[in-house]
Amino acid sequence: MAKKLSDYLRSIGLEVHDPIYCDDKGNIRPITKDEVLARAIFDRALGYETEVTNADGSVSHRVFQPDPKAQSFIFERREGKIVIPVEDNNAPALVDKMRDIVKREINTVAQELARGNSTDDNTQDPEDTVS
Repeated sequence: MAKKLSDYLRSIGLEVHDPIYCDDKGNIRPITKDEVLARAIFDRALGYETEVTNADGSVSHRVFQPDPKAQSFIFERREGKIVIPVEDNNAPALVDKMRDIVKREINTVAQELARGNSTDDNTQDPEDTVS
């Protein structure tokens, strides 16, 4: 399934997002969804300003500071340091791992209680208290 999703993402990314895009040199050309996404990542990395229309119709000016995560993302992609997730269909899912840990802890507590041992360090047997 991951392969199909990647194929779809590549295909959709090549679609034209806006047929009339004016670049910074004044050229009008189509822009793909991939390019729009890349430009959005660069905007976040460098910081940007925008006008936002509020619910009441007023317009406010917003300044977005540079995002270090976006900067790191761009740098790592350009340097070829891409983290590729490893898919292992035989590895247990995180939910299964958590379920096993909780089950083990509950069983440990139940065994301690069955033996008559307290699992709470603050609880004392009344016979152990000193008057």
